[in-house]
Amino acid sequence: MDRNTKYKNYIIMNSWIEKNIQIDNDRIAIKTFNKSYTFNDLHKIIYSFIDNLKTIIKPNEAVGFLSEDICEYAIFTNAVPMAKGIFVPLNPYTTKDELSKRLIQINCKKIIFTKKINLIDKLNNKEFDLIQIKKSSYSKNIKSFWPKKNDIHSILFTSGTSRIPKPVQLSVNNIETNCYMSQKNLKVSNEDIWLLCMPPFHAGGLSIIFRSMILGTSFYVENNFNSEKVVELIINGKVSIISLVPTMLLKVLDRIELSKQIIPDKFKFILCGGAAVSEHLISRAEKLGIKVLPTYGMTETCSQIATTSPEDHYRPKGSVGKSLSNIDIKFDKNNQILVSGPTVARYFGTKRRKKWLETGDLGYIDKSGYLYLIGRFDEQIISGGENINPTEIESEIIKIPYIDEAVIFGIKDNYWGEKVVLAISSKKKNISLEHINKKLKKLDSYKYPKKLIVFSDPLPKNNIGKIDKNKLKTKIAKCKV
Repeated sequence: MDRNTKYKNYIIMNSWIEKNIQIDNDRIAIKTFNKSYTFNDLHKIIYSFIDNLKTIIKPNEAVGFLSEDICEYAIFTNAVPMAKGIFVPLNPYTTKDELSKRLIQINCKKIIFTKKINLIDKLNNKEFDLIQIKKSSYSKNIKSFWPKKNDIHSILFTSGTSRIPKPVQLSVNNIETNCYMSQKNLKVSNEDIWLLCMPPFHAGGLSIIFRSMILGTSFYVENNFNSEKVVELIINGKVSIISLVPTMLLKVLDRIELSKQIIPDKFKFILCGGAAVSEHLISRAEKLGIKVLPTYGMTETCSQIATTSPEDHYRPKGSVGKSLSNIDIKFDKNNQILVSGPTVARYFGTKRRKKWLETGDLGYIDKSGYLYLIGRFDEQIISGGENINPTEIESEIIKIPYIDEAVIFGIKDNYWGEKVVLAISSKKKNISLEHINKKLKKLDSYKYPKKLIVFSDPLPKNNIGKIDKNKLKTKIAKCKV
């Protein structure tokens, strides 16, 4: 019987970790540069925390978790629900004010950790219960629990690159369904090792942990993204699949080109999402022997909505693949993408999820079922009475060889209503707006940027490597454009 078929028989009976040890307890779950953990090892570690967690956590209580070690997120994404709590993975690198705002938003009073980190010392212990959790002795007889299909397993915050982060409540069913639908499309094998170098407190990183725990697959942990280390792992055959955002992909491709190394056959693909990945980057990767699979997803759908299949050799340029099975997509009158299906979660504070999730993204589907993204609904610019899509302009500008990164946005202007502003990252000196606009002949002239801001350093990013437009606009505001 196929391993994934076996898993479906266990969904109601056991927790994720218990399913794994019943099927193959000696299988490697996690690898690091100096250690490996089997599912049996994880089971013992998880169970050594459960008794102490049960003395701290009330049933269905949201509990924040802080760590700088990705492996610990894999442990506590199991242990907290097994102690009847709701797991809230937190960003250890954020500010105390940002963290406080988010915890207050979801009425979370308790933060657990295993080792003190800088952020712990900065938090107000009158505002939150800061609890250093310790292991107790391991026993198979320790009583544990597991949430039912529609119960809340975890609360994640959206990335908030252009808006205020929202708390999303993920049910066991949301998570498990997404993992099975992803597996049906990507066909990850027992021999594959997925590199996790993205933050585990966002959907892109945490979903790799979820897939491992639910499907019994293996992942390799790098606590901090480093392009040199990533390339080393690829070349040495340590990993076969990687998830990256486009800015990470750019750095990895630059490093591979410098190394002049041959990509081993064992390496399967890079799953690239979080922002639009340019066809220029995909083409660069193909020339180096790397398959890049564009994907589109959200925290609200437990990651993937549409993903290119590794078996799809005919993906049209500009598309992000086809929607996963059981995901329905339609569009409103403004071409905003609406999503429905079992992976759609609800926001904190709402009793029911909407049947159709308003993604805020604009797009369309072609006759063959491929999905295309054409920008954000809330980022459209109206200049001189014309509607302008920033993504359309950015996709042309990024083709210019000396431009590393590009962002288009509007600022208020007495004459135009909104003025189109271009911010780029480039090492080239003496770049003129006139020269850039000459490269945009495919576009109508009213879409041309009217102001250029050049940064020699990379544009500001959030903790998952996406360009942070809020930070960028604040930075540019100081330039008095």
